[in-house]
Amino acid sequence: MRTIAVLCLSVSTGVSCAQLLNFTAAIDGSVNGSGVSATGSGMVDIDQAARSEGTLTFSNLPENFDPLAPSLLSNLCANAFQDQGGTQNLWALGGGNYDVSRTFQWLGDSQSQLFMDSQVSRVGDDIVSDSTLTGTYAGPTDIVGVRSYAITWVPSSAPGEVFEAGTMVLERAGGSELILQFTSVYSGLAGSLQQTQFGSGEFDVSFDGTTLSVGWDGQFRVPTPAAALPLGVGLIALRRRRS
Repeated sequence: MRTIAVLCLSVSTGVSCAQLLNFTAAIDGSVNGSGVSATGSGMVDIDQAARSEGTLTFSNLPENFDPLAPSLLSNLCANAFQDQGGTQNLWALGGGNYDVSRTFQWLGDSQSQLFMDSQVSRVGDDIVSDSTLTGTYAGPTDIVGVRSYAITWVPSSAPGEVFEAGTMVLERAGGSELILQFTSVYSGLAGSLQQTQFGSGEFDVSFDGTTLSVGWDGQFRVPTPAAALPLGVGLIALRRRRS
């Protein structure tokens, strides 16, 4: 059994320790009618003191599909988001055990829609993520980076369930932008979200044709009531689809 790595850094106010929890991830499914499969690993800092990172190596990759276009490790990333000021991150809610159902869409591209269903579980000192990715992607294949990442979490009336709406602004090789929007339902959580909250993240990504590398950090904050209202209304369609 592997142990949890602890990395401590000296700072002006004392000592900051990063508790790095190992994860493994597997993705299988079909995109554009062709099989897709990848396995990977990395570390998530559940103490929110250092950057988390991971890789996915593809053994099957459909033509005309860019694995940088969706956010394939975002079912894990919010475990490490800073949960200060009364917010709750994914680790606080689930402790490494939950399910995620997510839909990816891209602005201006009515032909592309991907679905990812994930089961995440704590096995010993590891987090294990198994995902199924299906759908169609007809967008660009020249993504080189992530300019911004923002999510909103809304509590559900059902215990252990959270609704999510997110936006990623992706950078293309020529400098233009591609905007990804995603909606998610986290379920099977041990705890329940107490209030609507915003999240923002910084991502470093790269893909060499076989291996996708991702490093990230992020934080949550509580929105003002005026900002929370339209975001909650925007998730009504997601609630109805699951009812």
